[in-house]
Amino acid sequence: MVEERVSKEFVDKTVEFLSEFHDLIIDESGGTKGIRDIGGLHNSVYKILRYRKRHQDEPASVGAFVYEELARRHHFNDANKRTAHAFAKFQLFFMGTHLKVKYKDAVPFIIEIAKHQSAITFNQVKEWVKLHLSELSHDNVEKYIKETILDITYGYKK
Repeated sequence: MVEERVSKEFVDKTVEFLSEFHDLIIDESGGTKGIRDIGGLHNSVYKILRYRKRHQDEPASVGAFVYEELARRHHFNDANKRTAHAFAKFQLFFMGTHLKVKYKDAVPFIIEIAKHQSAITFNQVKEWVKLHLSELSHDNVEKYIKETILDITYGYKK
């Protein structure tokens, strides 16, 4: 079986989107803008997109993978955990699921994920994501988007 590739253009566009998304998070909740490791960010985005293609039927695994790649790797100068949480929610949304945990409630666990030589395993992150995951029905998409924006905007405001 030949694995479908993720194009460089799609990775570049996703990095551009994620960088702008990160800047919005900083604008709303404070911190230092900027990417500390652009090459690492490209690599993580490629790995996330590739992982998502291979695990289309496993949203909890995809969410866990996003947290590990973005919260642990510290590609941005600031707000790596906030960006990881928001991007995980974003990816899961497009998989038809809702990560219903608010950022302020997720912070202690995300800090544990992000620690240098963290003892948290991928399976523990996956189980945590699964615990907070629900199927997204078409009739509440607008509500979900509003709640997500409010969580990012006001959930971790200085």
